Amino acid sequence: MANQSKPISESGGLINQIFSLIAKSTKKKVLTFSILLILVYFFLNYLHNRKKVDQSKLKVQQSMKKKSKGQVDGLFFKRLWELVKIVIPSWKSPEVGYLIALTCFLYLRTWLSIYLATVKGRIVKGIIKLDLNSFLKGLMNLALCAFPGSFINSCMTFFNRSLAISFRARLTNYFMDKYLKDLVYYQMTNLDQRILTPDQRLTTDIEKWATSLSNLYSNISKPVLDIILFSRKLSTLVGFEGPLYVILWYMFTGVLLRFVSPSFGKLFAVEQKLEGDYRACHSDLVNHAEEIAFFRGNQWEKNRLNKSYETLINHSLIIMQKRLFMGCFDSVLVKYGATLVGYIVIGLPVFGNNHAAYLQKVGNDPSTITRDYVRNSSLLIDLAGAIGRLIVSYKTIQSLAGYTCLIYEMKEVLEDLQEGKYERTMIDNSKSVSQVKLNISAESKGEIIESNIIKFENVPIVSPNGDVLVQSLNIEIKPGMNCIIAGPNGCGKSSLFRILGSLWPIRGGQIQRPHLDQMFYIPQRPYLPAGTLRDQIIYPHKKLDMLRRKMTDNDLRALLKDVLLENIVEREGGFDSFNDWNDVLSGGEKQRIAMARLFYHKPIFAILDECTSSTSLDIEKIVYDQCKKLEITLFTVSHRLSLYQFHDFILRFDGEGGWSFEKLKHQ
Repeated sequence: MANQSKPISESGGLINQIFSLIAKSTKKKVLTFSILLILVYFFLNYLHNRKKVDQSKLKVQQSMKKKSKGQVDGLFFKRLWELVKIVIPSWKSPEVGYLIALTCFLYLRTWLSIYLATVKGRIVKGIIKLDLNSFLKGLMNLALCAFPGSFINSCMTFFNRSLAISFRARLTNYFMDKYLKDLVYYQMTNLDQRILTPDQRLTTDIEKWATSLSNLYSNISKPVLDIILFSRKLSTLVGFEGPLYVILWYMFTGVLLRFVSPSFGKLFAVEQKLEGDYRACHSDLVNHAEEIAFFRGNQWEKNRLNKSYETLINHSLIIMQKRLFMGCFDSVLVKYGATLVGYIVIGLPVFGNNHAAYLQKVGNDPSTITRDYVRNSSLLIDLAGAIGRLIVSYKTIQSLAGYTCLIYEMKEVLEDLQEGKYERTMIDNSKSVSQVKLNISAESKGEIIESNIIKFENVPIVSPNGDVLVQSLNIEIKPGMNCIIAGPNGCGKSSLFRILGSLWPIRGGQIQRPHLDQMFYIPQRPYLPAGTLRDQIIYPHKKLDMLRRKMTDNDLRALLKDVLLENIVEREGGFDSFNDWNDVLSGGEKQRIAMARLFYHKPIFAILDECTSSTSLDIEKIVYDQCKKLEITLFTVSHRLSLYQFHDFILRFDGEGGWSFEKLKHQ
């Protein structure tokens, strides 16, 4: 064996021998040239297909043109660091403990892998030497390693998922505090146009971001730890050249993959936005099912859903095609190329420069050489896998970049809305449409003064997109002055209430009004949240708030009696019964529940928007008489002439910007 290795030593080592063999072999020249041609073909084909962008994807990208595109750049790392400070607020937080525990188990897993490589080598040596005792001893050690190995792997999975759940909880709480503060949740969907599907961002996107971030730590820290420990062990067995060749090869492939890899982060961000659009189509179908059914719009909605789904699928296919190319490239470089380099490293002890010393050390014993081969190959496979995972983890970073783009955009919008800034399409005097970024506090020139009356002084009724409905409104409503509002659709009736309730900005003049707690709004279709029957009456109060007001269930029963709904308590199983109240109650019962809710809160002013349209005239008279008895001043929007008798004043809008306010003359 020493004689066979002599020419190899004289040629300058195993690496030089390989290149000399390739140079002397015509077949290998042809094979190598063919492989290079295939790689060049795939690369040129990729560059050609990269220019072909699907039109649906292009539209979405154009809508995100001024935003971060989910690329791995300096902006991504800056945004990621800001989000990390949210999910890991301090060094004493539980997340740091999870990271420390996960790091410890990662180290134990790597140490166990090194030990298993030695055990496998001893088992094979026992087989070659026909040594039963050595073979059985190796099997016993291997079996004993199964228990701690399984425990370590399970703990790694547990702490990794715990970290993801903790990240999600932190980020969800952070966003919920901002989203449900004041009127931000309303402004995001009604004033601002940057995020059309906040439910998607607050649920699915946060969950994927948290999972991606927790996986990123494992995907980077474990390979780095493996590389350090495996390289240290291999360098003592085959020399420093072995791990050096492997690391240099993967560095080369990493640089090459970085050059040819598409921007998967950008693609994932677009995919999530398309997912949100498709989900919004289904939400519209559920929320407006009755109206769609009356219009028999099922075919139109089907076409809309199919188009949205087709756009999503086409974009997903584009990602799959790019992954197909990158998968082939990864396999050629990371898998098969690494295998070739691995065999070179494994052969260094026998065919390398120091082969003579090694063979003399093992005494040319085939079993010992086989043992070292199995041990070194296991370590090398683990080292190669660690480096490969570290390189491929760039894809995880790209995915995280896409999710970070979406989450950080949500953060920016929430902060803007808290400062009174929003972006939407505006209409100027020439009726041209443009996207304008507004500052509510700057654009709003009016003021609100807390008072015990409702008074509008030179207040224009302007929609958020700049459409002027009324140039200047001047009215005064004192307690006891029940007022009904009439006019055609789109004249500004509902807009008046939105400005009164500070849902829309005030563009001029002055408004005097009571505190919002002393004004109550009842729409035509009242909101019945998921909860008990008691919750439907006292919403948005809780049972504890009801008790603080010294009210009991008997008082609630009396309120239901005032709207002729006392029997509903027994029918539904008591005040603590849960049900889908939107299904079990009729339209008239829902409206009477809303009136009982009004009587419970007993405000100074009540804004009623067609709130008795589904009730009979006698029920209508009962509830309006009860409002008068409770001294609730009414602001009513209705087209029913029967309601005029319960009001003293009328505010008329003509739909062309004009208005009148006068006292009603009852016959």
